[in-house]
Amino acid sequence: MEKHRILLVDDDPAILRLIGKALEKKGYQITAASHGQTAIDLISTKGFDLVLTDMVMAPIDGLEVLRKTKEISPDTVVIILTGYADVHFAVEALRLKADDYLIKPVDLDKL
Repeated sequence: MEKHRILLVDDDPAILRLIGKALEKKGYQITAASHGQTAIDLISTKGFDLVLTDMVMAPIDGLEVLRKTKEISPDTVVIILTGYADVHFAVEALRLKADDYLIKPVDLDKL
């Protein structure tokens, strides 16, 4: 059985390690990116079933990663993870067709 491929995008190395290890233990194939541009490059060259991206990153934020993912691979599921419970960002993410919007710290079992 093929493992589901997940691209995890966050500029915080601790988050990449923590969430990455938790998802690998669940049997997922994880690719990590610490920058939005790296994520977009990976999405352009590899197929992913799911993109989990942080919202607040510079210079390319999670909304741009979402926008580009849906442009390149419309069927890829995108979940925004953020430490900021901002209604404006949530509305914008959903307008851009995010599949979900979760507030950090995220419950790893729920994720």
